[in-house]
Amino acid sequence: MGLVTSGLTAGRNALLSYQGALQVVGNNVANAGNVDYTRQSAELSAVNGTSIGPGLRPGAGVAITGLKRHVDEALDNRLRASVGDLQSAIAQRQGIGQIEVYFNDLTGSGISSQITDFFNSLSDVQNAPDDLAIRAVAISNGDALTRTLRATRTDIIETSLDFNNEIRRVVKDADRVAAEIAELNTQIVSVEAGGTGQANALRDRRDALIRDLSEVFDVQVREQPSGAVSVYVGNEPLIQHGASRGLTTEDELDGSFERTTVRFADTNATVNVAGGVIEGIIRARDDQAIAQVAKLDQLAAGIIAEVNAIHADGQGLRPFTSVVASNVVDDVTAPLNSLEAGLQNLPQNGSFYISVTDEATGSPVSYRIEVDLDGQGVDTTLEDIVTAINTDVAGVNASITPDHRLSLNADAGFAFTFGNDGDSFREDSSKLLAALGINTFFQGSGADDIAVREELKNDSGFLAAATVNHVGDGNNAGRMSALTNQASDVLNGATIFEYYNGIANRIAADGASVQNTLEAAEVITSSLEEQRQSVSGVSLDEEAIGLLKYERAFQGAARYVGAVDSLLQELLGLVR
Repeated sequence: MGLVTSGLTAGRNALLSYQGALQVVGNNVANAGNVDYTRQSAELSAVNGTSIGPGLRPGAGVAITGLKRHVDEALDNRLRASVGDLQSAIAQRQGIGQIEVYFNDLTGSGISSQITDFFNSLSDVQNAPDDLAIRAVAISNGDALTRTLRATRTDIIETSLDFNNEIRRVVKDADRVAAEIAELNTQIVSVEAGGTGQANALRDRRDALIRDLSEVFDVQVREQPSGAVSVYVGNEPLIQHGASRGLTTEDELDGSFERTTVRFADTNATVNVAGGVIEGIIRARDDQAIAQVAKLDQLAAGIIAEVNAIHADGQGLRPFTSVVASNVVDDVTAPLNSLEAGLQNLPQNGSFYISVTDEATGSPVSYRIEVDLDGQGVDTTLEDIVTAINTDVAGVNASITPDHRLSLNADAGFAFTFGNDGDSFREDSSKLLAALGINTFFQGSGADDIAVREELKNDSGFLAAATVNHVGDGNNAGRMSALTNQASDVLNGATIFEYYNGIANRIAADGASVQNTLEAAEVITSSLEEQRQSVSGVSLDEEAIGLLKYERAFQGAARYVGAVDSLLQELLGLVR
């Protein structure tokens, strides 16, 4: 009877084990379309049986001793890193695309076309300096250029703020994911420590969330003996055991730019972000949006400085009776090229000319005003300029406005111009007139505030197309129109077109480089995904083979139990 009982036990164990193995196969098949599922297999082990004689222990069949999740941790780590690189490249490429559109001139109304139209219209003024309509077109084109520069700068800043908003959204989601991973840690430890089995479904969910987190930024994952995982961002722990430190954001002002940074919620310490979509957004914001704003400001500053330097030397259709400088001098007692003076474009050692005309006689008298900025002895201040004009120039009074701007007013019956000595042209070698904003075409200092001077928009006769007071002289307009081919110190030795094209070409090159990185990351990620699928994914063909194997084994065990039962019935018949 002992042998029969042992046989029944072995058969029962086999039936239960193969029934369980079939359930595992069925679960695999059911989850074949679940991308977060990890393939499982039943681990079968022989069961020790009772002794049937000296040294004879045939065993008691088979039992399921565990459910194995088919995971390659090293492969998963590589895949997480690759996914982070891919998401970073995607975010960067999308960001560059948003910035690139501001510098594409496909419609003929972009910055490049506006620059061309403006300087071409100055060439038209050179050919017909007395034509008020042509002058008005040049001023209108200049105004259109300034509006385009201002609008582009505003749009790029708005885009950088959109990047900040996207960082906030992504970090909020990442904080939720981190909290859920910590909660799953607690559940997994509780299930597996309680001896109620393996928490494979919970582990699948946790792994999926970790993959989601790796899309946000690079993470390192270390499983603890308890079954919980510790998740690190950089060298800092984010999740340990059943607790997450939490993630939040904080806005920082860098000059006039707002940057959203990622912080740990518990200490407000900065998260060292590397990889992932957050890195991509930050690079798009800092290296593209904010960087292009700075370059756009420099482009505008170059246009302002170069055009104004020539325009300030020229003459309009009529002289001035009063002029107020556009630019403020912070400290009127400081040398005009000092930081304390606060001028955007610094004047230099040299001189400029004021030509005063007695309207009764029509005879001009030219006066040279020295600007001593050689750094030796006492350098010239705004107060010194006022004193020199009031002392040396007859018919013109100079003063400083309450907001620290130079004001010039002609006496009754007099008028004045700049940059000529009778019939001869005299350049403002000090660049002071342009620095102060006197007789300039543009006002402002960068792309945020560049504008055509209101006096020109109200009266095109103030467009300084001439170098001297001659009817039909358009030489100064010609000098301005030639600026597109002249190197500018403000633009690091580039011409206006070279500098602008450099901006556009750099963005295009960055876009191409990131696209190459993206395509390489896609290839690597796809390869690693295929490798992971071969390890952890469900193959219906393989499961069909397993199904057939366990079905045959179950059938064999059932026939064995039937045979043992027949033997038992014969034994019972003998007893009766």
